[in-house]
Amino acid sequence: MKKRIGAIALSLGLVCSLLAGCGNGGQTSDKPAGEAAATKAGETAGAAGGQVTLELYLQKTNVVDVFKEIITRFEAQNPEIKIELTSVPDPETALVTRIASNDYPDIVTIWPAEKFYRDLMRDGALMDISDQAFLNDIADETREIAKYDGKDYALSMTMSAYGLIVNNKLFEENGIEKPQTWDELIAAAEAFQAKGIQPFAFYDKSTEQLGQMAERLIGVINNDITSQFKKVGKSETAWENEKEMKALADAMLQLRQYGQKDTLGAGYEDAFNDIATEKAAMIFYGSWGIQTILNLNPDLDIEMITIPNPTGELAKVPASIDTALSITESCENKEAALKFLAFMGSKEIAQYYADTEQNPSVIKTVDYKRPQLQTMSEKLKSGDMFFSPSVYWPAGFRKSWEAPLQQLILSKDVNAFLKDSDSISVEYFQNEE
Repeated sequence: MKKRIGAIALSLGLVCSLLAGCGNGGQTSDKPAGEAAATKAGETAGAAGGQVTLELYLQKTNVVDVFKEIITRFEAQNPEIKIELTSVPDPETALVTRIASNDYPDIVTIWPAEKFYRDLMRDGALMDISDQAFLNDIADETREIAKYDGKDYALSMTMSAYGLIVNNKLFEENGIEKPQTWDELIAAAEAFQAKGIQPFAFYDKSTEQLGQMAERLIGVINNDITSQFKKVGKSETAWENEKEMKALADAMLQLRQYGQKDTLGAGYEDAFNDIATEKAAMIFYGSWGIQTILNLNPDLDIEMITIPNPTGELAKVPASIDTALSITESCENKEAALKFLAFMGSKEIAQYYADTEQNPSVIKTVDYKRPQLQTMSEKLKSGDMFFSPSVYWPAGFRKSWEAPLQQLILSKDVNAFLKDSDSISVEYFQNEE
């Protein structure tokens, strides 16, 4: 498996080494980086009255139409600036290839907490926009965690959350309280099962979703779980000596007692159908799944709540910055690019984006109106969250971990799962700093 992922890792390493010597992507700019960074978004854009063209590289392929509408509005107000939208299949791989060829877009959507993009910040490939006034409208906690070395390189717009999606109607009609602790979660599952209602919908046939659930759940158990993976990876300890992996295994197996008879035979589409038809009361999933479920049944009364911690400790929300925009240092028209970012962060456009994209907004001026994610939005804005562990994991690790997770559910052999997790941790984390 590692060989299959190796090409990606090698590409990323190559990109990072190239960036150290080519922050401007082989192009020239009219202003030095320091002077360009001091440019104010409200200043006149354009070159001597001519039209400026900027490339916006969109990695969030599910919001192409939303960005097209925003671009139309921006160009109507700024006829001197044209935005060319680029959206391609497998956008991150394509971006890596472009960067390796010193072919940078002007503006790019990124995930500022992930290592690859932080490497871009470190190596000077993204513009420092710390002095821009529009950043003051970002929720303080989100702005802080998106920074690199104390500087801002991105305008964060929304965050995604991972939690427990519950059917409010089924809870209310059956007199069952929504759980806040792990014991209450299991008690709710027991109560639903006793009433002939399937408590959970699982998707263990879909390895990506299974891996994602396990990754988020072990993060709930220990928000800094990556430090433990590194210790195991460097053979400083083994998972049999650490509580987190066993707690995860026990929790995964305990939950499966309240799902479909054959959870390994069910994919995520099957699980969504179980929720949409109200066959099941709960599902572990991300905020991006809310709309998919509602598309199947618009009348569902569902919401996302925090996953209780299986150890009984405090539980926070696994989250990621979902939409953020950066300007590359190679952009020759930084004033125009800053004007577009200021437009994106404005009250009207930030509200439009939140209403259409629908993940929790982190812009203070936005009135977030989605009831299914209202609780999550409040928790994210207050900082009652942690970054999903995969943000910090080496490329390919979670993918390799999916097979042992499926085997755990099949065999229920916790000791074998711990040993398999040891081996994969060593394979991927032994050289991580």
